[in-house]
Amino acid sequence: MLCRAVLVPVLLAVVGCGGEVNLHAPQRALVVVSPHPDDESIFGGATIHRIAADPSWYVRAVYISGGDGATVPGDCNGILEAQKKQMIIELRERETHAAWAVLAPNREVPIDFMRGPDQGLVESSTMVDGVRQDVLSPAGVSAVARAVPIAIQLPPSVRSVLLLTTSIYDGHPDHRTAYHAARAAGEILRQRQLDVRIWSWIVHDEVSRLNITPCCVGDLHWPAPGAHHSYEALTDAPARPRPPHWNRVEDASDLIDIRHEALAQHVSQVIGYPPLCMPVYIPDFYARWNQKVEEPFYDETL
Repeated sequence: MLCRAVLVPVLLAVVGCGGEVNLHAPQRALVVVSPHPDDESIFGGATIHRIAADPSWYVRAVYISGGDGATVPGDCNGILEAQKKQMIIELRERETHAAWAVLAPNREVPIDFMRGPDQGLVESSTMVDGVRQDVLSPAGVSAVARAVPIAIQLPPSVRSVLLLTTSIYDGHPDHRTAYHAARAAGEILRQRQLDVRIWSWIVHDEVSRLNITPCCVGDLHWPAPGAHHSYEALTDAPARPRPPHWNRVEDASDLIDIRHEALAQHVSQVIGYPPLCMPVYIPDFYARWNQKVEEPFYDETL
């Protein structure tokens, strides 16, 4: 059968032999690699919403950890620990779907959950020149190995990919694991001759106090008060020198309400959930994240 060019009003498309060309096939893809349910709204809610509103982008998301550790350890209200953790995972996944309905309305975004153990993805970590070198736990290796094939499942029309994730400089080991997964996916996509960029953000800074674990204390502007992006406020200590300054800032001032509404869907994290003994450990974090007017990223081109 001969191939021929078919003129369509306004658009000129080529119909291939034995098939049809999708005039709206996406050329760009946004892949969100989030460590936990709620992090997507914290580190990139406005950016996700802005991109998802553009139909020329394909959008998908993958979550590395189930976030089952966001609770008081032990049995709760007659619920055994193992059952409680499963219920927390299911609750947080429902909250995540609700958040994506805010971030990407009128879209069916593929969302996959790896359900890795909360704070159980990194076996050990050492600091080398201000950057943590992580040895993933077996659970971490498994979560990354399952996440990468999902993250690279893109329409064949896609020519460029933006991976949105948490930074290698983040103090939380699960957040760095998400970066490792995004980086591994990006390298595979680059080998396929796609243009690949990674935008990553520090959610939790590290601290150097003996009585505080580094994983879950501080946010981008720790220890300074208020909702601002002060590079100087990041920890600068021998244990972990201040990381490089981010090199990209997305204006979120017109989407503060979207950020707030998306984050509010993660009810168990924002106000807690007593039935599963889920407290809000540091409420001020969410109050400050809700006020962000910018989303700063480390912009890498692979």
